[in-house]
Amino acid sequence: MVGIDIIDIERVDGSDEFLNKIANEKEIEYVKKSFCDSLRLQRTGALFCVKEAVMKALDLGKGSGVVFKDIELTHQPSGKPSVILHGKALERLNQAYSGKRIEVSLSHTPITAIAIAIVAD
Repeated sequence: MVGIDIIDIERVDGSDEFLNKIANEKEIEYVKKSFCDSLRLQRTGALFCVKEAVMKALDLGKGSGVVFKDIELTHQPSGKPSVILHGKALERLNQAYSGKRIEVSLSHTPITAIAIAIVAD
């Protein structure tokens, strides 16, 4: 399964309220250490997109019980993005795709943010 999401940066909600709704403490710290407002919005957009892409890859829609914080964006020492699943998202992966993992990639510019998620062996 594959999921992809894209957003126009001008549509990104840059409020702390929105960030607190979708992100855990480590993700918030990563976004807030941005050196300018433009980068903060780009990172928020990419964070939102990666969570949406993972939900799509796992075929999790409304009513699934998954919340954004069930999908945690992390980065390897090399900078490569990865996700850690919790709660209902982890349950779905284990039930439907036992033994598999989620691979993600994301990118952002001052105009757009995009993410893709793939259920992989």
